[in-house]
Amino acid sequence: MDLLASITLKHLRCFVETYHTHSVADAAEALGITQSAASRRITDLETLLATQLFTRAGRRLVPNVTAGLLLRHAEAALQKLGTGLDLIAGAGGPARPTLVVGALPTVAATLVPQAVLQLRAAVPDLLIRIETGSGDQLLPRLRSGHLDGVVGRMAAVEHMAGLRFDPLFMDRLAFVARVGHPLSHGKFPASALSRFPVIMPPEQAVIRPVVDRFLAARGIGLPDDRIETTAEAVATAILRETDAIWIISRGVAEAAVAEGRLVFLPVDTTDTIGSIGLMQRSDPPAPEMIAFADCLRSSVMQRDRHMPFA
Repeated sequence: MDLLASITLKHLRCFVETYHTHSVADAAEALGITQSAASRRITDLETLLATQLFTRAGRRLVPNVTAGLLLRHAEAALQKLGTGLDLIAGAGGPARPTLVVGALPTVAATLVPQAVLQLRAAVPDLLIRIETGSGDQLLPRLRSGHLDGVVGRMAAVEHMAGLRFDPLFMDRLAFVARVGHPLSHGKFPASALSRFPVIMPPEQAVIRPVVDRFLAARGIGLPDDRIETTAEAVATAILRETDAIWIISRGVAEAAVAEGRLVFLPVDTTDTIGSIGLMQRSDPPAPEMIAFADCLRSSVMQRDRHMPFA
């Protein structure tokens, strides 16, 4: 059988999304197709290759060694094709330089906007696109060439294959609440946290394992009374109306705390310190990406002068 004639781009795109999300449903959502269509594409691909690519573990699809081998070549093929199509699409007129960057919630409302403004001032004709989302949404797009870089907390080592990480600053978890919250007036035992509803990052968020480890180490476990979101607007709106506690990267809430809208609860989170930085593919970056990285570093220097890490 001629596999090149039988395997389509639809098969490969669905495979790549499923590999990184561990879910046919999430892959279908990312591709804008039905779950049944995505499932059929994976089944067809496994039939054509005469091998299984995933095993099911609960609701997750776990890729095997064969899938890992296919992934490297599938992503490389999709990236090269995307580059060629972009060149052809721009051949009819003067190409406008474009930079497409992903921003995790940690930096989406603070560091990235500051760097974008600096870059626009330096390169006015540069078209800048910013995509926000969780790590499992943005990192596959970085690998496939749809994004030039992703800014945020470094992903787990197993998700960094083919990528490099340039650190910018250190961040840690914070427990955030409304002004006047019952726990905001002094130190309290960790068990007191379980008396209140919790807002925390969803399972696919890069920082979620850090939250889980922090809670487990203190014998708290995963709260039943919780809302999972990385949306700052949703979390702050809930905090204004309730005694909920928001567990999130400190950098996400620093501006709201500085403005007096929220408070940091006195919880020692020094064991959650992690690096925030810029993730890129291993190939040499474009000049626009180098300029953006310089603007990020400049923004970090300004941030440190006004809001030093504590």
